[in-house]
Amino acid sequence: MRTKYLLLILLFSIKGFACSCDTPKPAVEFYESAYVFEGQVIKEKYASDSLTKTVTFKISKHYKNGDNPKYLDFELNSEPEVTGRYSSCYWTANLGEKWLVYAKKRDGQLKFHFFCSNSEYLDESKISLTEQKVLDNGNKLELTDYRYQFFQAKPLTNVDSILKPYKNKRFDPSGFAPFWVDVNENGLLETVNLSPRRKLNYEVIDTIFGMNQFKNEYEKPRSNFERVALKIARKIKEWEKFYYLDLKESVKYRTYFKLFIDKDSIIQFEK
Repeated sequence: MRTKYLLLILLFSIKGFACSCDTPKPAVEFYESAYVFEGQVIKEKYASDSLTKTVTFKISKHYKNGDNPKYLDFELNSEPEVTGRYSSCYWTANLGEKWLVYAKKRDGQLKFHFFCSNSEYLDESKISLTEQKVLDNGNKLELTDYRYQFFQAKPLTNVDSILKPYKNKRFDPSGFAPFWVDVNENGLLETVNLSPRRKLNYEVIDTIFGMNQFKNEYEKPRSNFERVALKIARKIKEWEKFYYLDLKESVKYRTYFKLFIDKDSIIQFEK
């Protein structure tokens, strides 16, 4: 028993960095999940090869609207003491433990994870007040109300035609100008500014779901090249639309690009 709890302590201490991944915002994971619930493991059954086990949760509280079953089963990895396989990315749920679970359907099976997820072991901790607000209001979430990051976004405006009048001008080869670009749900430019050099401020859209973004605020150019680059950036008005997750409607997003001076002192665009 002592080994199990030492392992759990180790799991929680390394969750943030042992396995390289991003944990989604609780509101987004709530949306993606088939079930979000609090429950206790009341049964575990090992496979014939002992490498996996099936755990049964008795559910005490459902958060996501749906059929609300009283019990749910999940196939998990068995303990390293059983399998002989040790890894810093190992985790499992054990008999008697209480969990908050964000369960998703993958390849026809219901699954949940500890790493890269907001699912958590509750015996030694409580759900934070911030996350509890998300859980209590998650069924009211409208993802189309928010702006998202879309790093791969491509401009539909012909950037070469915008840069063409500047081909004969020469600039300091150290010139470099990064931009933040906010695009609306129709793929049209809303705001473009030089990347911020000062303290960032949140644009507070909601106080429940934690979906706020930093403000894209005006940053004064500090050089002649930055002034020219900003003028160019404002002419890139059309961008591709972005469909977040399984949404049928396109959404607002933020993307990034830079203008720089190449070795021949010519302005270049780079995503």
